[in-house]
Amino acid sequence: MDWDNLRIFLAVTQAGSLAGAARRLRLSQATVWRRIGALERSLAARLFERLPSGYVLTAAGASLLRGLDGIERAVDGACRQLTHATEAAEGEVRVTAPEFVGLMIAEALPALAKRHPRLVIELLAGSPAAALMARDVDIAVRAERLPAAGLALEAAFSVGFGLYASAAYLRRHGSPAAIDDLSGHRLIAFDHSMAHVAPKAWQQSGGRNATIVFRSSSPHARLAAARAGLGLAMLPEPMVRKGAGLRRVLSSDAVGRLELMMFVSADLRREPRVTAARDFLAGVFSG
Repeated sequence: MDWDNLRIFLAVTQAGSLAGAARRLRLSQATVWRRIGALERSLAARLFERLPSGYVLTAAGASLLRGLDGIERAVDGACRQLTHATEAAEGEVRVTAPEFVGLMIAEALPALAKRHPRLVIELLAGSPAAALMARDVDIAVRAERLPAAGLALEAAFSVGFGLYASAAYLRRHGSPAAIDDLSGHRLIAFDHSMAHVAPKAWQQSGGRNATIVFRSSSPHARLAAARAGLGLAMLPEPMVRKGAGLRRVLSSDAVGRLELMMFVSADLRREPRVTAARDFLAGVFSG
């Protein structure tokens, strides 16, 4: 394998296009296209979907990016040691993320505080589109590529989703055997604006024949409704802890996994505070 092709692969993921990567690398667009093709042939895998809006990672491409992320962070760390970098990781880092990802981040913050006591995470959780309208976003975690000037793709990861219900609901309605046959069941669903970012397996066949009884963009609201016995709810597996009053009916093996991307400010990605926050988040998502 030509290792230089991996550098070009990273540039395309960060720029989202051949033209953008070519400008960053000071190469011709044809050269970037040819080198990506050579890398895909060497791996026997398609790494990008060529869409009118740009180049989007396939599942194989996201997997490669996750592997390279660890290598790149190791190289960054080695370079900082060699140059005797002494800058402390302190200050504030503004992070935008979906609500359930915000919960994962918040639960891991004590470990970050122990390593970097003067580093503060400012978390904007909820609608990814609205969050990106905020000023001075340093890191953005989201399930889709939205226009955001100055943000470069840094890493990709996935979160498993399961189908959950209360014990009282299951006593009344029984337990479904598959996501594509929910006849006779009541379903707590995403709101319409979020339906397109559900796990692919669920988008393709989930929820058929079910009666929708509640919709919400908030996973906490969906969890509360399921706990109250209203119906079945598709929820992120890391969010549903023991003692939540819910039973998992179907796991991510059936329901699917949601692919998420982490974007970092291209201008600030080498700053100690942003680097420390990025490494912390990568650890949270890979754990």
